[in-house]
Amino acid sequence: MASQPSLRKRRPQPSPDKSWSAELFGLSASKPKAKRNRTISTRVACLLLFAARLLSVYFSIVHDCDEVFNYWEPLHYLLYGYGLQTWEYSAQYALRPYLYLLLHTTVAAPAALWFGSESGKVAVFHITKASLAFFSAVSEALLYRAVHRHLSPNIAKMFLLLLCVSSGMFTSATSLLPSSFTMYTLTAASAAVLNSDHRRVVLYAMVGVMWGWAVAGVAFIPYAVLLLLVGNPMVYLPAGVVFLTGTVVPMIGCDRLFYGKWTFSLWNFVCYNVFGGGDSALYGVEGPSFYMRNGLNNLNFILPLGLIYPLVALLDLFQVTGNEWRPRVLIALSPIYVWLAAITALPHKEERFMYVIYPLMCLAAATTLASFRTLTSTILGKLFSRRFARWISRGATAVVVIAIVVLSLSRSIALVVNYGAPMRLYSQLPQIPEEANMTNSDVVSVCVGDEWYRYPSSFFLPGSSYRLQFVKSGFDGMLPIAFNASQGGTAASPAQLNDRNEGHPDTYWNSTADCHFMILMQQADEPQPDPVHWEVIAKEPFVEGSRSPPLWRALYIPVLSAQHVHWTHYILLSSKTLVDRQKNINTEGVKSA
Repeated sequence: MASQPSLRKRRPQPSPDKSWSAELFGLSASKPKAKRNRTISTRVACLLLFAARLLSVYFSIVHDCDEVFNYWEPLHYLLYGYGLQTWEYSAQYALRPYLYLLLHTTVAAPAALWFGSESGKVAVFHITKASLAFFSAVSEALLYRAVHRHLSPNIAKMFLLLLCVSSGMFTSATSLLPSSFTMYTLTAASAAVLNSDHRRVVLYAMVGVMWGWAVAGVAFIPYAVLLLLVGNPMVYLPAGVVFLTGTVVPMIGCDRLFYGKWTFSLWNFVCYNVFGGGDSALYGVEGPSFYMRNGLNNLNFILPLGLIYPLVALLDLFQVTGNEWRPRVLIALSPIYVWLAAITALPHKEERFMYVIYPLMCLAAATTLASFRTLTSTILGKLFSRRFARWISRGATAVVVIAIVVLSLSRSIALVVNYGAPMRLYSQLPQIPEEANMTNSDVVSVCVGDEWYRYPSSFFLPGSSYRLQFVKSGFDGMLPIAFNASQGGTAASPAQLNDRNEGHPDTYWNSTADCHFMILMQQADEPQPDPVHWEVIAKEPFVEGSRSPPLWRALYIPVLSAQHVHWTHYILLSSKTLVDRQKNINTEGVKSA
């Protein structure tokens, strides 16, 4: 009798990493596939994204004065006990939640203790931005992983490339703005939509809206509709109650602690911006083409490719491109169109409002490019050989991708080269001995006039005695004032602040004669500062937008750009009396040594 062949048991495969951290960040190992593809793992993608975001940390400028005065300045006050206060932080209005700032102190406070309160503050500034870079990279890696699993590795790689090179992401990913914070959560929520993980959709939406930017809740409406139609109420309703409680309660507690009264800053903010309690048009009105113009600046071809994605989805529905149509993809990307429609309808428009959808726009563009390649190959395949059709479709796609990469890098470099003068100049403020202070005040005054809105924050002031002061100029609107601990600090309601954008005389410094340093923009045809009173100790080139062609100032082309734009200079002036006094002190110190 023939013996039965023995059956060899397969060695059990090691189970994927199921640790809570790997599961939370979506970085657990995926199941091995039978067919090996040339692909990029989620971990490598996350590292590439983080490296790209670190470039933003150290080279990108602060683009918005709202970021400085509404976030960096109050954060500086929490860390060092001094900074500038805007009317939104007046206890009378209480529009800004301090909880948002406290989230960032978890990184900034230990860094401040380590690097001190002098020139080390610049390091604290960059470390805080590096933490933003990390969370941006993680949220983008979550979406990359979902795209890789549910769409295709090719679309995922294209998406990764666009994220890494996009000038819009270079600008937005490390901004200390609620719009950037909500961008992180919307990106993570879109990944959860692709994964059909409704509990996490609710979590990310709650955190983004409650702790980030409440107005951006409009962008999450398509996800709410999805949950209502196909979600399990027994899953997302209890999760929603828990997450809502977990976000609202600490916010109200922080408001009570810092504003000195029971108030709910989120509700105050919504009332002002949504229900007609205030008039944001006081701060500028733009036409309906504003976001298209700015989007082309920061996203170039990514913008039109992303906007036509619904047409691509329609073609996929009828299998014109040969791809399987997935409704979840269109739902995941639908916040792009809902949010753009909402912010375009508002009279007050700002570039940072678009930050929320930048990663989704990159994904929509990547999907459109993949479908374009398939569509052109299919159509040309009916006219020519398949090999020639594939070669043409790949070549056309490569041309578009190369154009995106070149234009994106050119735009990012232009922002740093053309508009980086303020940050470079404030970084050159010298530290002076306390004895060199020739005024009766203990404050070392750094004065600005018309260029106050390009101030990069008090993190760039090199000592605890330095203060920014405003001197009278052509601007007659409202300016921030210093937090005053003697009047209650964060719980104060200064009379100089109002919600009507009306200036107040008490916000101005006494006289330029009391300024230790002054920073101003000097045109090439303007006379030099009075050499009797001032000494120019630093100057940095700056592009004058009104006298430079739009294309040449928007993009950087080596050699040619410098020839076609009109340059002016940011100059740092030092009081002549201060300089002479400091020289005498240094000379006496050398002799005594």
